[in-house]
Amino acid sequence: MRCILLFVTTVLLTFQLFGQEQYPKREFRGVWVATLNAIDWPYDIHDNASQQKEEFIRLLNFHKTRGINTVIVQVRASADVIYPSNYEPWAKCVSGKQGQPPSPFYDPLEFMIHETHKRGMEFHAWVNPFRAITNTDYVNVAEDHIAKTHPEWILKYHKLAILNPGIPEARNYIVKVIEELISNYDIDALHFDDYFYPYPDHGEIKGDKSTYRKYKVAGENIRDWRRSNINSFIEEVHELVVQKRPGLKFGISPYGVWRNDRMDMDGSPTKSGYTSYDHLYADVRLWLQNGWIDYVAPQVYQSSKHRKIPFKPLVTWWSQNTFGKHLYIGHATYRVQVSLERGWRDNNEMPIQIQHCRDLDAVLGSVYYNSTSLLNNQGGVADSLMQFYEYPALPPLMPWVDATKPNAPASPKIMAIENGVKLQWETPEEAKDGDLPKYYAVYSSVNGRLPDIEDIRNMIAMIPSSQTSFVDERTNSLEDYTYLITAIDQLKNESLPVLPSYPKDNNVILPDPYTEDMIVELQNSVLKTIWEVTNRVVDNQQVTMIKEVD
Repeated sequence: MRCILLFVTTVLLTFQLFGQEQYPKREFRGVWVATLNAIDWPYDIHDNASQQKEEFIRLLNFHKTRGINTVIVQVRASADVIYPSNYEPWAKCVSGKQGQPPSPFYDPLEFMIHETHKRGMEFHAWVNPFRAITNTDYVNVAEDHIAKTHPEWILKYHKLAILNPGIPEARNYIVKVIEELISNYDIDALHFDDYFYPYPDHGEIKGDKSTYRKYKVAGENIRDWRRSNINSFIEEVHELVVQKRPGLKFGISPYGVWRNDRMDMDGSPTKSGYTSYDHLYADVRLWLQNGWIDYVAPQVYQSSKHRKIPFKPLVTWWSQNTFGKHLYIGHATYRVQVSLERGWRDNNEMPIQIQHCRDLDAVLGSVYYNSTSLLNNQGGVADSLMQFYEYPALPPLMPWVDATKPNAPASPKIMAIENGVKLQWETPEEAKDGDLPKYYAVYSSVNGRLPDIEDIRNMIAMIPSSQTSFVDERTNSLEDYTYLITAIDQLKNESLPVLPSYPKDNNVILPDPYTEDMIVELQNSVLKTIWEVTNRVVDNQQVTMIKEVD
């Protein structure tokens, strides 16, 4: 008789706790993929459809191997889109000319989402809500572009043209564009960046004074009126998401400084020339307080050595102002070894930033701008990510959006085949909230040890729910590894784990009263069994259960 030891995890395992801190199971790891002027995708605006697809697949594969679990792709950059729309023209990046579809025709957004989900990654649709024309001197817009169909909605500032946030009809139009997007595509989140009112690089905005006089509330100054316009818009989008896609996340990546503390006692210890509140009229802190957004990813693009906006104090401030929502920090990988700021000349700057974020409990991950800087391994940033992200991670949970776990995989089985060990199962019934699994995860451990599913090092596969089987090609012996299988829904809620049943003809003997339907329940990082453990060997680390095999 041979013995395979099934080790059931106990409550306090110092070694495992250390491992889970070093290798967190849940951490947001995102990268921005800009499509405006083909900054990150496609590589060239004249690439055909086949080239565009190949380029995006290469981009995904690269980022996945560096530990990235979320791509934030710019789907609407300047009132033009990378998908067929009833409201807006095709973006220039997909064909070389705004208003013209890719050739041969395909839907880039649908393709991107499918390929992203196939790799177990999240797709966040990045929308620039108000920007219409980046440079009115040389950008030619299509005849059906909003700047031509509704020129009265356009607010011009220097060479920039935006949809005027002060005009209710213009805001309603943007909401309709967003409704079309979230209704037609299986995106995981809606994402806005920092562009609301223009950055005041060329002095005060003057073009909206007549709009202000028309729509202002009595006693309201123009600055408060502008903030009110943006607040109203964000609240409207929040209500739209809750109504149309209640399981959809809504996140915003604002300029890194909300307000300086010299202007507001609630502000950060910074001396920024711009602030989100005072100059872009984006009161992000209020949006967090009111629960209008699910996550904030501030663009903290200065180094740790910046004299006026040092990275660490600003990130620490954000960690104290989340109001229970998620905080991911935006990093400027594009500035490494390129920016004139001296702190970015140090290749250790990015590892220092990532580690500082991990040291703060309220910081749940990082986002990197931009994809190309990682692909080029600018200043060794991609190498740094591989050190921090040695193992994959699931995005953090959002219980206020969805806290219902999916049901566990049904009828799990295990068998030895010629090229490995095959696990197969059936799709479970819908969960209480109507959700079916989006993915399945497979965990394994050696020497009969029951894998701890809270230790990400034990996850060997995460596959789309269209697959209900997995082959572990490392071995074709049922004795080498012990497996658990879970179901994961779109919000990354994970089911209870199930242990696959072994075939009778493999002479696997389970001591009475065990059955082939053993189910393992995971709560608070502890695997609890629902059967009576008859043979125990207890040491200071583990509880051992014996399974005999002929």
